[in-house]
Amino acid sequence: MSQQAHALKKQESKWYILRSENKYGPFEVSTMINMIQKGELFDYNYVWSPHLEGWQPLGEVEEFSKDRLSLIDEFFFNGQIISLSVNGALVLINNPLLLPGQKVMLNLSQNNVNVKSFNVLSQIVRKNFSRQRLNVKSGLNYAIRFLDSPEWATKQIEDLVALYHEVNATEKE
Repeated sequence: MSQQAHALKKQESKWYILRSENKYGPFEVSTMINMIQKGELFDYNYVWSPHLEGWQPLGEVEEFSKDRLSLIDEFFFNGQIISLSVNGALVLINNPLLLPGQKVMLNLSQNNVNVKSFNVLSQIVRKNFSRQRLNVKSGLNYAIRFLDSPEWATKQIEDLVALYHEVNATEKE
């Protein structure tokens, strides 16, 4: 891909949302799709990207057409790590529809403890069922095992686990 084509693709990945008189963004395409899937963004919301001539209703933008979105087999879910080990984790994921055996890409975001964001290919081992009435936005705890991650990411997980044990050992004293 030429440098010019790469720059254009990067420019097209920046999206803005207009709600009332307020403009929000820039958002990546994946974030926009996530908002659509979670029911936070609708066909009637106006959006803009540098490659568009002006603000357009989301439902009229080719990139977010029903036909194109129906081809996407990726879904993005918010979640939280409840417990972390070198081989896996207990995670709270805001989707009760995942099943044991299903593979998910877990993104550990950068924060004040995790120095660098990274992805880990994982597999759901167990689903902790709930007696509560669930909907598609309900969160459930899932036990997952890590299948594949870069070597440096594995080292980073080991460091996070060691830090957790160090902090907990200090608190108990």
